[in-house]
Amino acid sequence: MRSNKKRIRIDYAPLNVAVSLECLTPLSPALQVFNADNNEYEPDREVTPSTFWPQVVANANDGSWPNQYANFILTQMHWYVDGIEISQHPDWTGQTSGGQALYTIDESGSSSRGALTIRKNVPPTKQYTLHFEGIITDPRLGTNIPIVTDDFILSTEDKSEDAYSISIGDDQIIQYNPFKDKLHLYDYKVAHGLIAASAAAEAAATDENAYLRTINIDVFKADTKLNSGFTIKLYRVNSATSFTEITAGTDEVISISNSAIVLDLRLVTKADYLIRAVLTDSNRPDPQLQFSVNRVYQNYDCRPTNGTSILPSDEQRYDVAMCDSEGQLVECPENILKIIWKTDSAYLANLEHNEGGHTVFSIAKTKIGKNFGDDWLDVYVETEIKEAHCDATDENGNDFTDENGNDLIFN
Repeated sequence: MRSNKKRIRIDYAPLNVAVSLECLTPLSPALQVFNADNNEYEPDREVTPSTFWPQVVANANDGSWPNQYANFILTQMHWYVDGIEISQHPDWTGQTSGGQALYTIDESGSSSRGALTIRKNVPPTKQYTLHFEGIITDPRLGTNIPIVTDDFILSTEDKSEDAYSISIGDDQIIQYNPFKDKLHLYDYKVAHGLIAASAAAEAAATDENAYLRTINIDVFKADTKLNSGFTIKLYRVNSATSFTEITAGTDEVISISNSAIVLDLRLVTKADYLIRAVLTDSNRPDPQLQFSVNRVYQNYDCRPTNGTSILPSDEQRYDVAMCDSEGQLVECPENILKIIWKTDSAYLANLEHNEGGHTVFSIAKTKIGKNFGDDWLDVYVETEIKEAHCDATDENGNDFTDENGNDLIFN
């Protein structure tokens, strides 16, 4: 007799998705300048179009999502101008003087899918607010995930006064990967007495992958770099129309100056920021620039290493977890991963022992048998990548600090 069928499924982790806007044409940005003396635009988008790309980054904590960049599976793609679908906006129909469309949307199957190329010059009296919307489908879970970018503004300044601009010495999409953070590993080893503190070792570990990220800032008037006449302010982007100013010492912001912003990326999962240079001696609009920080994950393999047999006289079992990722051994994996040690025996399955990079547990607790058919024990680990750090607080929301008054964080 055949029993009733019971269908079970693979338990996939949810897909984590981050989207950011990037200008792929730095020489043809969102801001133009109009030169009334020769009636020309700088740059002229009919000659050098502007391209804006909604970069979609996707990953799953269980490593089941193979492609970090997900633009190639975008569907139902729409660009909007001032809340109107671009093809329906009256200002965006027609052609350039050379007979080309005012805009095109990349519909290829490549990573640039969804990119908007603009050949329209914007008069100084106009400005347009644009954003992108689309869908990516997660075939593992059979779900559709909506994609919506932040707004950006197309505008043009009259060249009656030299234009101001701002730039950062970094990508506008900053990615933090804890697996590659040597400074985080150095801190962990020092804190656990594995190595002695060393200024030279700490400096060597503070590279482009370190959680301590210095974002250099340059403000220009035309082609002249400014050292004064402005104050740098940093804002968290809540929505297209909502911004919250962040000051030094708040959350992930370590310091803000007119030359650099320093962030602690351990505290960030996904965040969008706006840098604004508030001018003190000009009536021109304050130059500003957006950037984002995304926490990314890479695939890994973690497993027990003790393959020795259990002796009849043994009372405890010791084991150490080994982890590798992208062909490299991961040192101190408990620094990055939540590692839970478990055992199965003939009489007790899924027994949880402790968390960490190594374990010592009582053998009797596992209910292992003493005869040939039941004298076995499966030792294994269940792991996941730890989340971003957060402030340590008491039940009343008060921050815990060290002896020097620095806020404590944990994950």
